[in-house]
Amino acid sequence: MPASAQKPSHPFGAHDYQIEYLPVQAPREVNIRARSAAPLRVGDRYTVDRPDCLCDLIVEDIYRLAGGRWTARCRVSELLWL
Repeated sequence: MPASAQKPSHPFGAHDYQIEYLPVQAPREVNIRARSAAPLRVGDRYTVDRPDCLCDLIVEDIYRLAGGRWTARCRVSELLWL
């Protein structure tokens, strides 16, 4: 496979992520789900943006499911409203 056709190695590449903010209005927890990406790791930190805010996250738990799927439960460490 040519280098230009390789899949990205970083976690937020072209994958089928689902992001759930809890509660939606002012998130304190974020669940990230995927099935074809490598799972996140406990302790990892990420910033996720949405139209109204930026959420700094810390991965606290990983749940592995059948078929290679997983869910990462993340705590919102900082929230910046735009």
